[in-house]
Amino acid sequence: MLTNKPDETEKRPCKNCGRKRVRVRQVETPPRPSCWECVEKHLGAAMVLLSEIHNGYEHRLRLIGHLHEAEDESQEWPHLHHMIRQTRKAYQQKGTVPDWETLAREVQNAH
Repeated sequence: MLTNKPDETEKRPCKNCGRKRVRVRQVETPPRPSCWECVEKHLGAAMVLLSEIHNGYEHRLRLIGHLHEAEDESQEWPHLHHMIRQTRKAYQQKGTVPDWETLAREVQNAH
């Protein structure tokens, strides 16, 4: 019998906030090919959105989304991927402004 209520044993705490959440089993999908031009595009969009945020516009979710997309596009370059991921998490969790120059330099090194 199928029910909409998940089994209590499927709930686990979130690594970041600690709240219990339902763990959804995901199908493995291969990562898309990495593209340094897309990484640059998404980091550039994130930079623009941060300046818009500082001017009073509500673009926080878009900024986080572009950082995530840059993270996703950079999987072929582990060091760059890790830097972008840590940048996204620091902004998302603490509001830490990204070090754009270091990220740009790392994108150039990856290319």
